[in-house]
Formats: sequence, structure tokens, C-alpha cells
Amino acid sequence: MSTTNETTGKRPVARFRRFGRALAGAALLVPLLAGGMSTGTASAATCNLQENVLHADKLGNTFRTDVKCDNTTGDVYGRASFDSPLTGVKTSTLSTFVCWTRGQPHAGGDTVWYYTKGDQALPPFAAFEGWGAMPSSALLVPSGITHPYPGLPRCPWY
Repeated sequence: MSTTNETTGKRPVARFRRFGRALAGAALLVPLLAGGMSTGTASAATCNLQENVLHADKLGNTFRTDVKCDNTTGDVYGRASFDSPLTGVKTSTLSTFVCWTRGQPHAGGDTVWYYTKGDQALPPFAAFEGWGAMPSSALLVPSGITHPYPGLPRCPWY
């Protein structure tokens, strides 16, 4: 035996079903709205270009300019390509990048990759201390900034 609301003539269960459908619709909308944050651009992101600094990788390259940017965590590749061996992993979300190069297209919609030192080096390339490339989509640059990051030099091996 079910009861009905005397004012509307509807059972209370129907009201909960409608509410449940509305919540489910909202839950589907949230990932779509949040999806814009993964494009490698965020208006609240910060980047600082620094000159007269010194970085040296394990291959003998030295870099005197860098950009420190908010970034996503992820894999660091030996070359600017997803089929390249992994040399490291970036676990921090504010990192230093020392130059840029062109490579395989990626989710960022371009072919720009940045050279950086991973927070963790991976075997069998641990001797390289995690140095390698990340796609530009990993950098969360301020709105209006395009890749390659202005003022950051191109890597010497292009």
C-alpha cells in the first residue's frame, strides 16, 4: 500500500526519482566543466622566467635561463616522443624547465616539449638523474601565454 500526497496526487517516491536523475545529470556535467583545466593553460597558473642561473645535465649541457611553472605530474621522456624510454618522473607541481624543443604532437595541440629534471630518476637511466622532456601540455601557463614559453631558449640539440 503506497500513500500519495493529497495536494499533488503523486507518490513521494516519484519526487526522489526526479531528484536522483537531476543529481546524476549534474554529476555528468562536472567532468565536462573541469575538463578545461587539463589543456596546459590555467588563468591562475604562474610562471617565472629567470636568467643568469646555472643548470647542468649529466650529458654536459649547461643552461643559463629557466622558467619555473605550475605543472602537472607525469613521465619524463629521454626524447620528445612518447615512444622514447622514460628517464624520470615529475612528482612536484611547481617545477623548473630549462629549454624547449620540437617533438611528437601531444594533447596540448602542438609539438613543443620542455627539457627538465624529473623528481625521480628511473632505471636503467638513473645515471642521467631523470633529465628528459615533457610535453607542453604538462605546463600550466597563465592565460594568453603560448608555447614555447616566451624568453626560454630552444634546446641546443634541435
